[in-house]
Amino acid sequence: MLVDPELEWPLHQQLAAQLQAAIEDGEYHEGERLPSVRELAAMLRLHRNTIVHAYQMLEYAGYARSEPGRGYFAVMPIRGSLTLEQQHLLQETLVRLVDQDADPVAFAKALWARALKLAAKAELLIPQGLVAVVECTLEQSSILAHDLAERLGIDAKPVILSELGNMASDELKNYALFVTTYQHVDEIKSLLPGRSRDVFPCLLTAHLETLRRLEELPPNSKIGVACVSWEGTHRLTEMVQEAGFSELTVVEGTGKEPKTLPPLLDGTALIVASSPVAEILVAFRPDAPVAIDDRTFTEGAVESIRQRLAGGHSDHS
Repeated sequence: MLVDPELEWPLHQQLAAQLQAAIEDGEYHEGERLPSVRELAAMLRLHRNTIVHAYQMLEYAGYARSEPGRGYFAVMPIRGSLTLEQQHLLQETLVRLVDQDADPVAFAKALWARALKLAAKAELLIPQGLVAVVECTLEQSSILAHDLAERLGIDAKPVILSELGNMASDELKNYALFVTTYQHVDEIKSLLPGRSRDVFPCLLTAHLETLRRLEELPPNSKIGVACVSWEGTHRLTEMVQEAGFSELTVVEGTGKEPKTLPPLLDGTALIVASSPVAEILVAFRPDAPVAIDDRTFTEGAVESIRQRLAGGHSDHS
C-alpha cells in the first residue's frame, strides 16, 4: 500500500480507500484478518492514530469489523461500490494506463475532478432537506451542525437531546434527518416513534492538529482540557484517552465556571479546549499553549449523510 502526503486526500482516507478496494477485489476474503494497526504503522511509517482513523472509516463504510483484542476483519458488503461491469472497466483502464507508461494516480485525480463537475451539473451534490444535529449539549450540537452545514452546504440545526421529546410533531416533520452520535441512537429513536429510519448515527473524529501536538509531548506530561460545559469537558478528556494518550495527567475545567480555568494555565504543557473556552484562556494569557479542538464528523460520515439526503442507499437506520 502507498500513502502520499502531497495528495489532496488525508492519509487515513487514502489508506481506507485502498483497503476497501483490496476487499472488493478479493485480496481479503470475508472474515479474514486485516493487517494490524502496528503492522501498517510500521510499514507505512504513520502514527497509529492515522491507521485507527482509517479502520474506523472502513468499519463505518461496512467493509470491516473490529474485535476487541484481536483486531480488524474483512467484511464483504452485500452491495459493493461498483457493479461487475464497472469493475471490469476499471481494471481495463488501469491495464491501458500501465501499457502507456502513464501515471494512474494523476489520471485518477483528473478523473475525480471531472466527475465532480459532472455530478454538480446533475445537481447530485446538493442534498435537500433540513437536518437536526442532536447532541446532549448545545455547545457540541452547534459545533457539529455548523460543521455539517459548511461541508455539505445544507441547512443543519442544532437540537438538544433533552428538548427533542418536547418538540411538536409539526416541527419534527420539518426535519428530513436526525443526525447524532452512536451513544444517543436508541434514546432518540424512542423519542421519534415511527421515524427510526430517519435517525442517522455518525462517528466523530478528533482534530488531527490536536493529535499531532499531543504526540509531541513527553510521556506523563500534564495537560488541561476544557469545554463550555462539564459534560463536554469530560467527553473531550475521553477522546484524548481513547486516542492513546492515557498516560497524560489531565486537569479539567469549564467555561461555565471561569474559576476552574486559571489552574489549567499552571504548568500544563498543552490545553485542549473548544473554541469559546480557548478565547477565554488566551485572554487570561496570550501565550497559553492552547489547541482548539471542536470535534467534527468523519469524512465517511459526511459522505453517508450526503448520499442519504440525495436519495442514496443507506444501512444506518
